[in-house]
Amino acid sequence: MGKSFKSFDGTKIYYETMGDHYKTRPLIFLHGLGGDLTAWNEERLSLYQQGFSSIAVDLRAHGLSDRPGKRESYSLKNFALDIKGLIDHERIKKPVIIGHCFGGMVAMTLVGIYPDLARAMILVDTNYKSPFLSHLFLVNNPLHHVFYLAEKIIPGFHLSGHRDFKKYKNTGDYNLIRVASDIAGVSLKDYLMVFESLMDFNASDWLGKIAVPTLVIEGKEDSVFPPDVAKMLHKRIVKSKIRFIKNANHILVINNPKELSQTILNFIRMV
Repeated sequence: MGKSFKSFDGTKIYYETMGDHYKTRPLIFLHGLGGDLTAWNEERLSLYQQGFSSIAVDLRAHGLSDRPGKRESYSLKNFALDIKGLIDHERIKKPVIIGHCFGGMVAMTLVGIYPDLARAMILVDTNYKSPFLSHLFLVNNPLHHVFYLAEKIIPGFHLSGHRDFKKYKNTGDYNLIRVASDIAGVSLKDYLMVFESLMDFNASDWLGKIAVPTLVIEGKEDSVFPPDVAKMLHKRIVKSKIRFIKNANHILVINNPKELSQTILNFIRMV
């Protein structure tokens, strides 16, 4: 069922529910940069058939959610506050937060701000800090000028609605057609501004304070956030487990839904 609510700053956030018990210990799915909630369709259906209700969210600037159009609107904290607002709006108790890539960064930020909010967290092919050399002045300063120009000059045109991710099944990590579709679905302007928040992300100082049971899932062939990144993430989160999926790259949400669903199922049955 499709629903929406107004977040803390007036941004409309769209989400969909599946199952009758989504207000009591549901699964909340957060997609990656350039995606939308339909990327999780197969996993959610599989888990629903096992008795688990869920909510999937279009993060701000994605899918059917609003695009505020200002750089300050796209901080990781604001993304996290949207999910907190959803949880409050639906009066949800102790959800399991599941995030892929950028969605995983939003999940970590949410749990970092509200340590008692979630029952557990599942991080899929993500990182606890920017993979880029954004800490270097010679990289950071020019890039932020690019993002400033994006806000002021680039139009916010985007393709409306949700996309059919099935046609990108079995694509590689850097498939140009899929990446172009990701950008078109968000708009180049908003994609760059969201990317800026990803570039500035660093949870190193508080990651060790996360106390909820956490599962780190990693595709063995992921070249965006390679397995060593997942191992370091697992090492930094005290109550975490790590699972690797063979023959899976960074797009395992689309490419390996059966294996991913089973891995999620095995974990949530224990928490």
